[in-house]
Amino acid sequence: MSQVQVGRREFLQGSGAVAIALSLKYGAISEAGAAQQVYGQWEDIMREKWTWDRVVHGSRGVNCTGHCAFNIYVKNGIVWREEQQGEYGSSGDAPDYGPRGCQKGLRQAKYMYGSQRILYPLKRAGARGGGQWERISWDQATREIAEKFVDNVVEHGPQSVSFAMGTAMILKRAALASLFRFANLTGVVVPETFAGVGDLPIGAHMTLGMALPCDTMAAVYKSRCCLIWMCNPAVTRIPDAHFFWEARYNGAEIITISPDFSPTAMRSSKWLNPKPGTDAAVAMAMVHTILADRSVEWDYVREQTDLPFLVRTDNQKFLRATDLYPAGSDRADENTFYLWDESSGAAVRAPATGGNADASETLTLGKIAPALEGRWTVETQEGSVEVTTVFELVKEMAEDYAPEKITETTGLHPDVIREVARIFADARPAMIYAGYRSAKYLHGDKIQRAWLLMCALTGNTGREGGGMQTTQLPKADGVMKYAFAGTGPRLRVAALSLWDYAHANHKEVTAQVYGEEYAEYLDKHHRESVANDWIPDYAKTPWKMAIFAGLNPANWRASGKSWRETVMEDLETIVATTPDWSTTAMYADYVLPVAHHYERQDIALEGRTPYMQVLDRAVAPLGESVDDREIMARLARAIQEVVIERGIAPIDDHIYGQPIKRDYSKLDQQFTLDGQINDTRDLVQFIIDNSFGLPKVSFDELSEKGIIRVDDAEGTQFGKQSPYNYQIYASVIDKKPYKTLTSRQQFYIDHDWFLKEGEQLPVHREPLSIKGYPLRMLMGHARHGVHSLYRDDTLLLSLQRGEPDIYVNRDDAGQRGIVDGELIRIFNSYGSFVANAHLTSGMQPGTLFMYHGWDPMMFRDRQNFSAVIPTGGLIKPTSLVGDYGHLNFKTPDNVPNQTYSDFTCDFERYIEPAQEAAVVSGQQSVGRGS
Repeated sequence: MSQVQVGRREFLQGSGAVAIALSLKYGAISEAGAAQQVYGQWEDIMREKWTWDRVVHGSRGVNCTGHCAFNIYVKNGIVWREEQQGEYGSSGDAPDYGPRGCQKGLRQAKYMYGSQRILYPLKRAGARGGGQWERISWDQATREIAEKFVDNVVEHGPQSVSFAMGTAMILKRAALASLFRFANLTGVVVPETFAGVGDLPIGAHMTLGMALPCDTMAAVYKSRCCLIWMCNPAVTRIPDAHFFWEARYNGAEIITISPDFSPTAMRSSKWLNPKPGTDAAVAMAMVHTILADRSVEWDYVREQTDLPFLVRTDNQKFLRATDLYPAGSDRADENTFYLWDESSGAAVRAPATGGNADASETLTLGKIAPALEGRWTVETQEGSVEVTTVFELVKEMAEDYAPEKITETTGLHPDVIREVARIFADARPAMIYAGYRSAKYLHGDKIQRAWLLMCALTGNTGREGGGMQTTQLPKADGVMKYAFAGTGPRLRVAALSLWDYAHANHKEVTAQVYGEEYAEYLDKHHRESVANDWIPDYAKTPWKMAIFAGLNPANWRASGKSWRETVMEDLETIVATTPDWSTTAMYADYVLPVAHHYERQDIALEGRTPYMQVLDRAVAPLGESVDDREIMARLARAIQEVVIERGIAPIDDHIYGQPIKRDYSKLDQQFTLDGQINDTRDLVQFIIDNSFGLPKVSFDELSEKGIIRVDDAEGTQFGKQSPYNYQIYASVIDKKPYKTLTSRQQFYIDHDWFLKEGEQLPVHREPLSIKGYPLRMLMGHARHGVHSLYRDDTLLLSLQRGEPDIYVNRDDAGQRGIVDGELIRIFNSYGSFVANAHLTSGMQPGTLFMYHGWDPMMFRDRQNFSAVIPTGGLIKPTSLVGDYGHLNFKTPDNVPNQTYSDFTCDFERYIEPAQEAAVVSGQQSVGRGS
């Protein structure tokens, strides 16, 4: 068998071959039987580029979440170029959704022919990470992987194997369905990668009972004040950014709040630059201003929120029916809450609360006139007890955030905070366009809770053009119908933060960096949560085998240096299924080639636009690459063959506390629904036919049109019949109870752990620092890549500095004698990495900024930014609670985030080892000579 070697230089060259050479190289294998044209000079090729044999509709289906519809031009079996389809419509009187596209999408045709492509199944031929590979057949690859899979499952159980889903895969609906079907049948663990990358707005779930409140991007145009907070849509939302600027031209105030003078800030009406991680304090100072000005939407607050709910002042707990009625009484319900009715002068039951609430009950108050301010005495089973409202407690707490009091904390002048708060409160509607960066802080949940409090006080949540906006994911009914067909739900989806905590020595890392006492404090709550059965105990089963599908965890995992050195080394078998090289593939034992976006069929949906978009195959996959569904089908067949040959009986397993049998001898038939689903096209059609809110069209019709608008999506907000969540509008418009403990937008959480942490209301907590390291490092999504995808594209690299760079404040650089373009070593007590110093005045002293996605293979010693991010073990106690209404472990809606922002570091000039050795040698010579 042939051997392949890959080193850092080859990896950095990426897709460095000239486009002509690549086109000629791959032309012969792109389409079987395609006529081969002999070209003369390069000019001939360029002229031929503007002719084509056919045009195919397609997209990328990656985690930029743009899913832009493109026309793909094919000639002689080669994709020559792509253009935006440009046939999008609009929502109401808002501007239309086109044109959609960016420079990454326009590089896809060249990137798919780049030298970073993996074309054949490979098996490691040397030490892990050594870059020595043996080309093998698909039969050999799937057989050997299946044998190792069966060995582990028989000896340790299905939970010893994880099948990790990456965003390059799961945003394609058929690929996601295939993964869930495979995992549901085999019982392997699927670590989720939403909270796993620190993107889950858990504070939104705490408040609203759902984590992802969002409308279409056109809703931005309806806003009269849009606070772009902790995000950078001019870079990260290139196809959608025009809505912000069109809203500004339409008279809206577009205000960016971020520590750095970002491309979004440059185009905004105003820019606020608080100190990093102080955003909850800024939001609560705005809350203080809204309350002081009495700029409150009073009726909205009384009906939609828990702010009028009564709280006992003696123990800070909600007043419940169990306080008023004897134990055992039919009326002594733990989840019945009370308001103070100004009409009757008494405590009355809050509508739609309690176990005895009628299913038809709504939030409508009727004749009840809830008081928001005041203190009263009620007679309980324990005697007279003073009560007040959540609103009063918010007012009291907000006094700590008077703008003058938090100036030193945030770095913002009180007048600036008040001005923006008043603009927000006076605008109808007003929006907070929220970035995922907030979720990456240990205390990011309180930032989101404070944002939602601003929106609730001003009546903006649920209003068109208002509220906190994140993203919307489509319902998974069609996906799950395939995943569970014939077996029911047997799927294990793990919280990645908890999975890593159990398997990656995260307590030890926390102790090393943040101290033994703090590490033990967090671990004590983790142990107690496991003992209470609030969270799963992932440490019960050893982790032996991992399949990484469409993701690059060795790049971004929190505490990534330790994760690579411990977890990846300890795993007996690592399989990477990927179209392109990465550090994860480099450390794998088997690498399986995946078809690129123009070489496959699928569909993609994302709530930023109201369209279902096709991925249609423009050309045959290069080499021996296949799509994700086909890989799983081949693995299923191979596992079945091994099990039958060995005569292995069905595997005993437990799921949701119930014993089950997993019969791998029928895995192939089960995976294909007994031959009903034979390829990805079949599966796409199955999903369309079985998904609520998707137009019932054939794949042929969808591929002919490229895009089709989903049902009930004419406005900027999705309706009841759409494939997206209607939960917020059901509460605001139809008065249906929220899916929270209080059936309201819940700002007060009286769980014992929240009270102990002082987090019953949204408060500010300083981000963690590492003692002795003064600089806080910020990160964000890059303009020139989609996570690690396209980061090694030569053209996109040429538009930057050609290698990883990090933005450094000029004063900080001057103090350390660093000039622009020098290599610097960024370090702390956890580790270090080397990058190009990019000096800037666009960020305040004491901070560094680095766009993420750079693969470790592009760095010296294969250490990227994750070498200084030791935050993997930072799981706050309030993220681990259970048995509290909607606050229970539930993947992927309510699980702890992996955190990435609570650390500090420093930097110094980097000297290459050879240069340093020469200097030392010269010094020694001088010493001897003297």
